[in-house]
Amino acid sequence: MPNQTIVRPPTAVRSDGSNGVVQRRVVTVFLVLLAALLAAASARGPIAAILAIFLAVLISMLAVFGRERVAFLAMMAAFATAPMNRGLSPGGPSNPITPTDLLFGLAVMLLLPTLLRRQLRLPLTYVIGITLILVTGTIATAAAAAPLLSALQFAQWLVVILGLLVLFAVWAPSWRMVDILLWSYVAGQMLSILYAPLGGAVGNRYQGLSHHPNEFGGAGVMAFAALMYLWRRNDAVWYRVAVALAASACGVSVVISGSRAATAVMAGLILLIPIVERSAVKGFVLAILGALFVFALPLVVGESGEGSAISRLAGSADALGADKARSEAQDFGIDMFFQHPLLGNGFADALYVHNVVLGVATSIGIFGLIGYLLVLFTLARPVLGNHPNRRLCYVVAAFVAITPTFPGLEDRTLWAPMAPAILLAIQSRLPASDAERDARR
Repeated sequence: MPNQTIVRPPTAVRSDGSNGVVQRRVVTVFLVLLAALLAAASARGPIAAILAIFLAVLISMLAVFGRERVAFLAMMAAFATAPMNRGLSPGGPSNPITPTDLLFGLAVMLLLPTLLRRQLRLPLTYVIGITLILVTGTIATAAAAAPLLSALQFAQWLVVILGLLVLFAVWAPSWRMVDILLWSYVAGQMLSILYAPLGGAVGNRYQGLSHHPNEFGGAGVMAFAALMYLWRRNDAVWYRVAVALAASACGVSVVISGSRAATAVMAGLILLIPIVERSAVKGFVLAILGALFVFALPLVVGESGEGSAISRLAGSADALGADKARSEAQDFGIDMFFQHPLLGNGFADALYVHNVVLGVATSIGIFGLIGYLLVLFTLARPVLGNHPNRRLCYVVAAFVAITPTFPGLEDRTLWAPMAPAILLAIQSRLPASDAERDARR
């Protein structure tokens, strides 16, 4: 009788000379021990149980999807929570660390092996600008009356103006990935809009899931600007309808937030369309629509409600009180600036100025302000070029226009959607053929 035994083929030998058996056994033992530790930790209280569940889910996702995909999912979650930012903080708006920060941190840790293999390319104007900020910020913090508080605020600002922008420059995600991240931001704002009626109004103004109506309006205008970029990323009818509906919802969120600055910026973004699109016809159409809006403004003011942005632009009592507070904050910032116009006063009181540009000037002086303006110039400059994705500069324009009315230098709600613009600034300096190739990725 012939031998029916089938010989098991030998396990393939890896490049390091092993067959992988030992590695699989080590991983198995590690997972068993980790499961036992998580089970023991979950019995020590609700917080420990939540952390144990989170770690278990994270490890399972790493095993199923892989490190880089989980990192991208964490980045999507960070963008989705950015419109709410401090509104989601367990310790309230005063908590310096938000869920958005934790998700960005998780993404960076998972991407670290990838980032270490990449080359860093940065525009020269950004390098000069960030160098000026680092030098003047260090000197101003060392000489400040409250150096520890100033150092904390300075570090939080560096997380976004240096850390977040350099992260995207090194990581260099594809433009399709950028689209997904911006759609995640829009989805987060949609969730905040849906919650707004449930959360109720504060002085006839809605704030959604954010911690302040102005933040709700700021997120709305940043999402609106992101949708202006996303509009041209697909020609399908269903896609354009989805973008139009989402943009309309963002417009509504700006109006019900009562933020006059966000409303004015959104109108300004629309007026930018002929410049960015290089179209005189679109400019003519916008002029007609603007004239119709002016004729309809009295009716809109009457129907929009006392706390809406339209009503406050018309000069409601609530708006007059806000104007007085902003004027006092501006005078405070100007006085601070002239105390130390060259070295600055540190960052301890920058929040009370309620104006990011003036806050930078009071914190790190005139040379630091020049550095900050160079960073913004770097991100906004591609709007004058011919890069296929130059419409991302709508987001930069929204940021530049709205920050003079916002108090927070490190506001993740505003910085997160603008961070991918560093890719545009880098690619705009490449040869035309290379820029076209990168834009199709």
